[in-house]
Amino acid sequence: MAIKVGDRLPSGTLNEFIEVEREGCSVGPNTFKVEEMVKGKRIVIFGVPGAFTPT
Repeated sequence: MAIKVGDRLPSGTLNEFIEVEREGCSVGPNTFKVEEMVKGKRIVIFGVPGAFTPT
């Protein structure tokens, strides 16, 4: 799927696992909805090839 300048980000979820609780970070697996995190914001997406992969 190609994302072009000005496109809306597809809906989805991001997951994180926190082992040690810190301010703003609760312990355990946490799930976030992408559309709620970026609503009303402009974001930049970039990618790099994985280490030791042919480029």
